[in-house]
Amino acid sequence: MRQSKHPVPENTTTQPVQPEHKTARFPWYVAYTKPRQEEFALSQLLQQDFNAYLPRYKILKKPAKNALNQEIQVVHEPMFPRYLFLQQPRQEQAINKAQHTRGIVTLVRFGVELATMPADLIAAIQEFEQHRNQASFNDISPLKPGTKVTLNHNTPLQGLEGLVQTASSKRVVVLLNILGKPKTIKLEPNQLDII
Repeated sequence: MRQSKHPVPENTTTQPVQPEHKTARFPWYVAYTKPRQEEFALSQLLQQDFNAYLPRYKILKKPAKNALNQEIQVVHEPMFPRYLFLQQPRQEQAINKAQHTRGIVTLVRFGVELATMPADLIAAIQEFEQHRNQASFNDISPLKPGTKVTLNHNTPLQGLEGLVQTASSKRVVVLLNILGKPKTIKLEPNQLDII
């Protein structure tokens, strides 16, 4: 399995090589990476012809306060931060070579034994990843009807609390109590913080 020398973009997924009759007999091992270097370690393992897999989890992320684009972003972050899975594709390739790969701290061990993952568990993680990546904004958004929210620094009504009535990727209708009267207003999702 070969890929380019550049890290895989965040919005794509790298699927593990499906176990074939040649690789099915080799176990999947667990590598522990340097902080925020999962993508780099993945690309380095792929360059060495290892079968490597980094599960990613689709989430919604608020932009930084000073960012020009204040829209909520869909990002794919490592499902297990600092961990990825690898498998040797052939008998003559030493798994210990991965120990010295740039971006990897160590291969996970239990005592002197290398930790392994069953192929069916790798397949289950892959299936979950695919299901999550196909989920809509409403499926993964924490802004559900009835959720208590507070208006944040992105609105002149900062500090007011309310309840979400409806939500989409662009607009959220919030019920506020203003001067003792209920009032609904439309806001962008990045203007709200969940209480």
